[in-house]
Amino acid sequence: MALDLKILILSDANSIHTLKWVESIKEHHTNLMLFSLFRPKKDYLKRYIKLNIEVKTPDLKSKIRNIRNPNFSKFNYLLGLRQLKRIINDFQPDILHAHYASSYGVLAFISNFKPFILSVWGSDILDFPNRNFFNKWLLRKVINSATRICSTSQVMKKIICDNYNRYDIELIPFGVDINFFSPGKNHSNKFTVGTIKSIEKHNGIDCLLDAASIIVNEYHKNDIHFLIVGEGSVLGEMKQKATRLDLNDFVKFTSGVSHQEIVEYHRKLSVFIAVSTRESFGVAVLEAAACGVPAITSDIGGLPEVNENNKTGNVIKPNNPRDLANSIIEFYNNPVYRKKFGRNARERVVAKFDWENSVKKMINIYNQYL
Repeated sequence: MALDLKILILSDANSIHTLKWVESIKEHHTNLMLFSLFRPKKDYLKRYIKLNIEVKTPDLKSKIRNIRNPNFSKFNYLLGLRQLKRIINDFQPDILHAHYASSYGVLAFISNFKPFILSVWGSDILDFPNRNFFNKWLLRKVINSATRICSTSQVMKKIICDNYNRYDIELIPFGVDINFFSPGKNHSNKFTVGTIKSIEKHNGIDCLLDAASIIVNEYHKNDIHFLIVGEGSVLGEMKQKATRLDLNDFVKFTSGVSHQEIVEYHRKLSVFIAVSTRESFGVAVLEAAACGVPAITSDIGGLPEVNENNKTGNVIKPNNPRDLANSIIEFYNNPVYRKKFGRNARERVVAKFDWENSVKKMINIYNQYL
């Protein structure tokens, strides 16, 4: 148990992952403060107030043109540095823990505070350094400056080892609450395939719609339904595509779902789909697995770590609607096979990805700086 530690966490206050981390770490008698580049939305702010966690922010939203995509306006992140240094001086933390290398990690690096723990999340390692030489140079500086580095997946750990010669990486999977995410009592015979992810190009929503078109319009399987839950920059485009493919009677889009409600949507699914072209880990796949739902995933990034081929689901190549359609039909035609894989998926999450074990690993790292 970590006692009397003062931890300053640098992370996006509007991320459910941030909220989950601070909520769990707070339970271990730590004194937390959260620094976020953006002001928390009302529902998040209520949760932080309830947890008695102070959130400090320069609120740079008006300075950033597009938060999701790379652009020069993101240099304005540096406008938060003066406030961060003032907070460090006033709060006097024992540990600075930055989540996401290419934004909060950069600020932590420039602050020169030690000990500095860096948690890498995904696109900060898989995408950011590949855009130009400067990004790679900057990421190398951040990685080399960190006292400790934590990765959620083996694939990111390997990249850091191979490309940045940093080998002391702690593997801490972003696990799931196996008590909250659990199989429900869904007695419906309705076969529903779906995904619960942000509606962005790299998440393969267009591939899922193309597969749905093959199943409905070529295979004439009119009793297979498709559920797409999430929001994102290509949501409107994907809705238009579903209409163009004459799928409106078979595909349902749902947005505005809170994290507390997500479990009920997982329980509606017969098979979870994650055929991304870029993925650092795949928490949503684990959430579905904890609910006893098998998955069809691409063989990209960290997805093979969360979905074991021919045991908890099927692993296929990305951008291949025909393979995806055939894999869906395989599950549709074999309910026994589907239920067996669902049980395997749940058992694997309990054994390897229990959230409480991830928190204990992080607390053990914090304890080393007592």
